[in-house]
Amino acid sequence: MKRPAPRGFTLVEMITVVAVIVILAGLVISVSGLVMQKASRARADGEIQVFKAKLDDYKRENGSYPRDQYTDKLDPRLDVSPTSGKYLQANLSMYSALTGDYLPENNPDGKPEKDSKVYYSFPRTQLSFTKDATGNPQNIRYISDPWGNAYGYSTAGAELEAKYRADVRKDPKAARPTELKGFNPTFDVWSTAGANTLTQKSKWVRNWSE
Repeated sequence: MKRPAPRGFTLVEMITVVAVIVILAGLVISVSGLVMQKASRARADGEIQVFKAKLDDYKRENGSYPRDQYTDKLDPRLDVSPTSGKYLQANLSMYSALTGDYLPENNPDGKPEKDSKVYYSFPRTQLSFTKDATGNPQNIRYISDPWGNAYGYSTAGAELEAKYRADVRKDPKAARPTELKGFNPTFDVWSTAGANTLTQKSKWVRNWSE
């Protein structure tokens, strides 16, 4: 008796198999993305805690947190693009204050200046930089968050608080300004977690609560 020839897949069966594979692949990618996002947020939060501790060390020795015209201008209430000049300049101000690496101006070379106090040495994985011929950091661009963007560092709240205290010394009845800047009267440090619009601010990893 002649055996029947083996039956191959029908077109419908093949389409069904492909659809199942696509669905499973989508689920794997989705879960993987969530795991990576959670890991990135945990890393950002851990790094921010380290920054806060080192900034506290700086304050203990210098009487105040690192602050200059750039950190005063960056306001997390208004500025949301981590690639803007404001972010990068304020970010470098924090970098230089903690590492003692100030020169060349606005383009530090990764080496602390002579007699400068080093409060923290950033690992390469936390920095965006160009390399010299031997592969060593040459021009530090910014302290990088897990999403590859610049961390935010602002003293806009400290600027406002200092102005208010100066007004009170002149007039004890001076009212606090209704305008708000920053979220802390000392400093704000945060990661935008890959976001870059006001509507995505809920994603930020930060050192304040709203």
